[in-house]
Amino acid sequence: MPGHDPSHPDDGRRHESLSDPEWPVLESETEYETGWFVGGYDEVEQPDGSTKRYYWAELATAVVVVARAGDDLLFVEQYRPTIRETQLELPAGIVDAGESYTTAAARELAEETGFEPSSTTLLQEVWCTTGLLRHKRAFVYADGLEPVEANLDDNEFLTPEAVPVEDAVSTARETPTNDATVEGVLLADAEGLL
Repeated sequence: MPGHDPSHPDDGRRHESLSDPEWPVLESETEYETGWFVGGYDEVEQPDGSTKRYYWAELATAVVVVARAGDDLLFVEQYRPTIRETQLELPAGIVDAGESYTTAAARELAEETGFEPSSTTLLQEVWCTTGLLRHKRAFVYADGLEPVEANLDDNEFLTPEAVPVEDAVSTARETPTNDATVEGVLLADAEGLL
């Protein structure tokens, strides 16, 4: 990837598989790295010959888990300092380097909720907020949940909550909410899994 520092460890946070550009990239510059995201711009020649800087922030690939336990869907209640709101959302987390979406989903679900799935299925992989972000997100359906010991990260303060499947769509759409929760529940519903 242009602007990528080859000495940076492969921690699963970089999107090395960007397509070759359709518009010529005259310059690609990484302006800052925070350990959580990388930010910069591509100077691009547009179809009319003009040039423009397209700024981007690159985030780690993430997975969102739609976990069904019998007649319930598993959510987590979590305070999000960035928006200063507590919301009910689907369990989610970073995909580690070399880890599949389904493996990451099972790991994150166990860590955040204390349940391990016997079955996981990839529902969809998407690029998020493509006008600004280089960020892939996958949605994974999980079922056959068995209790295990939760193992929250140092910055995770959340509480698992079971929501009846028949209330999952309305709960996901209840304000405050986030795109990942709404998308995950609607994808599972569209697949007939709710």
